[in-house]
Amino acid sequence: MEEKVYISEEGMRQLLQEFDAKDPLKNVLWSTNYKMELPIRVKKSGPGSEIPITLPEQFKNDCTQFAKKPALSVKRNNKWQRKQHMKNIIMNQCNLQRPLIAYGITEMSAVNIIGFNAPEWHISFMGSIHAHNLPVGIYTTNNPDACFYVSDHSECELVVADTKEQLRKYLKIWDKLPRLKGVVLYNDDIPTSEIPEQRRSQVFKWKDFIEMGKKADLMGSVLERVSKLRPGNCVTLIYTSGTTGNPKGVMLSHDNYVFTITQQKRKYVMQGTGEMRLVSYLPLSHVVAQLIDIIGFARWGAHLYFANPDALQGSLINTLKEVRPTLFFSVPRVWEKIYDQMQQIAKSNGAIKTKIANWAKSIGKEGTFAQTHGLKPPLCFGLADKLVYANVKKALGLDQAQYMIFGAAPLSPIIREYFLTLNMYLINGYGMSECGGVQNMADPFHFDKFDDLFINSTGKPMEGTELRIDNPDKDGNGEICYRGRHIFMGYFKDEDSTRNTIDSNRWLHSGDVGKIDKNGNLMITGRIKELIITAGGENVAPVLIEDEVKKNIKIVSNCMVIGDKRKYLSILLTLKHQLAPDGQPTEKLNEDVIAVFKSLGSSATTIEQAKNDKAITNYLQQLIDETNTKVISKAQYIRKWSLIPGDFSVDGGELTPTLKLKRRVVEQKWLSEIEKMYQDAKL
Repeated sequence: MEEKVYISEEGMRQLLQEFDAKDPLKNVLWSTNYKMELPIRVKKSGPGSEIPITLPEQFKNDCTQFAKKPALSVKRNNKWQRKQHMKNIIMNQCNLQRPLIAYGITEMSAVNIIGFNAPEWHISFMGSIHAHNLPVGIYTTNNPDACFYVSDHSECELVVADTKEQLRKYLKIWDKLPRLKGVVLYNDDIPTSEIPEQRRSQVFKWKDFIEMGKKADLMGSVLERVSKLRPGNCVTLIYTSGTTGNPKGVMLSHDNYVFTITQQKRKYVMQGTGEMRLVSYLPLSHVVAQLIDIIGFARWGAHLYFANPDALQGSLINTLKEVRPTLFFSVPRVWEKIYDQMQQIAKSNGAIKTKIANWAKSIGKEGTFAQTHGLKPPLCFGLADKLVYANVKKALGLDQAQYMIFGAAPLSPIIREYFLTLNMYLINGYGMSECGGVQNMADPFHFDKFDDLFINSTGKPMEGTELRIDNPDKDGNGEICYRGRHIFMGYFKDEDSTRNTIDSNRWLHSGDVGKIDKNGNLMITGRIKELIITAGGENVAPVLIEDEVKKNIKIVSNCMVIGDKRKYLSILLTLKHQLAPDGQPTEKLNEDVIAVFKSLGSSATTIEQAKNDKAITNYLQQLIDETNTKVISKAQYIRKWSLIPGDFSVDGGELTPTLKLKRRVVEQKWLSEIEKMYQDAKL
């Protein structure tokens, strides 16, 4: 398709000054300098032909369009407080923009934000952009060393934090951050006695910092900074969660975000005339949380509710029931927890309730497909909805959710299928930070028949973008590549990684493996870096085997296949544990696991007891053998397995903040246990 190129006059001058004939792609197709303006390729018609504008321009347009609608609500002292309407949002961005200028924060320098979701996080992000600064989110779970890496790498001059706990991290590393000028606390008192005397004047309460901007006449500076923004400029750095090493700084432009959310607004149209409601609970340092909660909420004119900081430790369901969101995005772990809770509830049901629920679930999948395709549903599908489906959705606070989306990591097919039996189609979203968070979305009406694709596919590419499979094998599996206005600018200060990710034809190489069906639907089958190549030269995708293990052995919480350069495959297993109030696994096993063990005649309640129980060993071996009958070749057989104590977690280092498995960390942590499984290599 024909394209035209958009770049400002100033950006063109900068490009010509920086142009290197020996390296003609640099600063043209990509850049590693966040002060560059990259050219934007705009299609001549259809999606992707929209005129590029900056994020503040789009934000102002949206807030003006929905001026009278409620915007942000937060719970303080156990009561919902409506903080402001859309018409007030722009003023709040200016309230932070002014003190950033007054305090001397350099243009285009980074403002790091670390804290749980709150209006102040939101205002810090957009206010920094309005001040021509670069907001950079940091995960609250980061330790001081991880905070140092991001703050040092992003050249941070100001940190906005929510609590004393986060401030303490920076007090430990401040002396190593020569650019850092101050820390602002938005949800806690300043612990003055803990702060070295020379730093006390550099730590501010939120209200005091905002007040600083009201004391000076800064209107000229404010307007000047906003006028310098360009659609091809970097708008934020997203630090990837780092499964293999230090995180990379993904440079996203104004146009990356505006283009992406514009396509999503066109796709996810609210049915009916009620207000759109969103719940903000996933870390705002993540690309999708920013896209939906900060940028998307204004684009849709939605009412955004901030969940409590302990949302992922159990309070989320209560918030959902109070808010009843109309669009709900989640990571797989949330659906897994809901699934586990529902299994517990089902066990306490009486015989009649169980029979009714089983009947309703038996027609749920077929009925959902029929419902989404305008076909005749099964007999009594409406009755099943009244008796079961509607009640389940209401109990979860999702009875008004028109769209339920998951992404950021794989979700077991057994869990997707389970919710489908309850008339809940979970939309599989696929993307990465490097493409603004979204590439594919699997809407139910994309599919012409009820099959595995309907349940497990990631659907078709976002409108205005292109998708292809690079180097497909005989089965059509190859590297997933995509191209469009959503593709990132490059990795900050990392030319090698950028060159390896964006090729000379502007295709982004995702590192994911997948195939496309005849209708253009994408199925993800693995990840190149995760592929296991056995000593016999067989290529094995571990995720497919791990999903099958979790599907077949329901007491397993997490697992990881081992076998790279080995003679056979083995697997590490963790069982489901009871959780502490902070969401971390305790030593005691989950009640479901203990119940299964009791049925085997075992009294084991911990992993150590289970490992030494022959009945449990035989039971697990039997289920592993059953799993082996479902794989496509003997190279995928699991020959050995080992139970390990505890469970994979973020705090334990095995999972990233977005709950992706850090395979290298797990392998290093349990190397001795792994080697035991290969001591007898005769198999």
